Amino acid sequence: MSDPTSPGSQPAIPAMSRRVERLLSVPLFALPALWCLVYFVPPLNHDVGAVLDVVGRWMSGERLYVDIIDENLPLTFVIHVLPVMLAKWLPGSTPFWFYACVVAGVAASFAACRRLVALVPSADHALTETLFPPVLLFLFVVLPNEHFGQREHLMFVAAAPYLLMSMARAEDVRPGVGVSIAAGLVAGTFLAVKPHYLAIPLAVELYLLARRGWRVTFTDPLPWAVGACAVAHLVAMYTVFDVYGTFVMPMAVEAYSPIGDQKWYQVLFSNVLAPTLIALGVFGALAVWLTRTRAAQVLVAFGVGAAVSAIAQNKGWPYHVLPALSVTILLATLTVSQTVDRYLPIDRRAHRLPVTAITATLVGLLYFQAALYTPPFYKQRQFEESIVARLMHVVEANAPNRTVLFLSPGIYPIWPLVNYLEGRNTARFLSTWVLQGAYAACDDFPALYNPPDTMGDNEKFVFEAYIEDFAREKPDLLLVDRIAGVPRCQGREFDYLEYFQQSPAFVAAFESYEHLMDLDRYRIFRRKR
Repeated sequence: MSDPTSPGSQPAIPAMSRRVERLLSVPLFALPALWCLVYFVPPLNHDVGAVLDVVGRWMSGERLYVDIIDENLPLTFVIHVLPVMLAKWLPGSTPFWFYACVVAGVAASFAACRRLVALVPSADHALTETLFPPVLLFLFVVLPNEHFGQREHLMFVAAAPYLLMSMARAEDVRPGVGVSIAAGLVAGTFLAVKPHYLAIPLAVELYLLARRGWRVTFTDPLPWAVGACAVAHLVAMYTVFDVYGTFVMPMAVEAYSPIGDQKWYQVLFSNVLAPTLIALGVFGALAVWLTRTRAAQVLVAFGVGAAVSAIAQNKGWPYHVLPALSVTILLATLTVSQTVDRYLPIDRRAHRLPVTAITATLVGLLYFQAALYTPPFYKQRQFEESIVARLMHVVEANAPNRTVLFLSPGIYPIWPLVNYLEGRNTARFLSTWVLQGAYAACDDFPALYNPPDTMGDNEKFVFEAYIEDFAREKPDLLLVDRIAGVPRCQGREFDYLEYFQQSPAFVAAFESYEHLMDLDRYRIFRRKR
């Protein structure tokens, strides 16, 4: 009989330890599954709802960027075609199929990442390989909360396999050509959705270039696959979707950029990005000095690129920081696990229970902190009292055709109201963002409203488009936002009704409407019967 304490033997694992280990592991994967189910409960994220509505109208025959105009790049709408088409072909609403597709994407990315962790040599340790998967699942499912399904969230989920493969590439592993091209195309498709995202692969590939040299970099298919997606999207903007490249994009540069615009240093020191950057710096330094792994340095490069992406968008909105925040948590995970694995070597078989206990404790701490930062599902729990639900009741009772026209600078609560009622916003623009840009600074004009004959080209186009859509479509309801999203000027507030009543055509069309009620910040007018 062999001595259990001899170097070549492995100590037996008590049955009780195995049961406790399983018990500790179950919540790490069961909780994210539960989280996914709750996301199917209303409300749908408003930005997601707006994109899905545009795609629905596009798939129903309206011309993208002509009959319906939005500042988002074409690829944004292309990647949302699948749930819209599934809703047309199969039972279930568009929001249902959207979340089904996102959950399926999360599952596929997570399955790929679990396999790819094994490619990273420095991750071949007990705690690192045990802790990484549940933390990734937390970042994919739990951390996004109300931003679940936002483009930044989708991008991080799609780019996670690329990130892990880059960690392996930094440690001289050459993944297969097929898997490299597949990961590159998937990541590249979602990284090309916004030009700002390209700062991420640029930072990662520059690090790898400095680490591996020109020859290895130029023969690696992964960055070429990512770059091919970006180039293909750029070409499409001036060929397949030429109206976007020649008309909508110049309009967006002029009118959308000033909206909510902040200086780079204001974004840098915002409530979410500043702490994220501090944590990224601290964990990055610890990773370099304690773990001394190139995989950790890739995470730092990815985080820096994600932070640059958030800053470059010049808005300071929290979901822009989501990829940088996610990779910072991942870097902290790697730092903790590899420090333990490096300085307190843990045998996989002999110490499975303590490894699982440490993993459960750290992941539980992440859940606890996330719950403090943003209460889980608070929008789902408060949906019936929300402005979306209240407006839905008004539209259901007073809009037999479910047609509405909003004069509002915001996307919420127009969406997801339109999505859930399967209604139609009769304006070709989703919001009055062009007018916000035109009237962003009071000093630029002497009067509160530009007379039609002095309007610039973009403002004139939007002014006439809203009036034409209103007169032609004759929506059941007209909802006018009292908060115009425009600075006070000449001591007065911008009023959409006054602004559009400069046109006799709008006045004539508006005569067919009567005041129904005021609800929250909206004046609601009903078409006379």
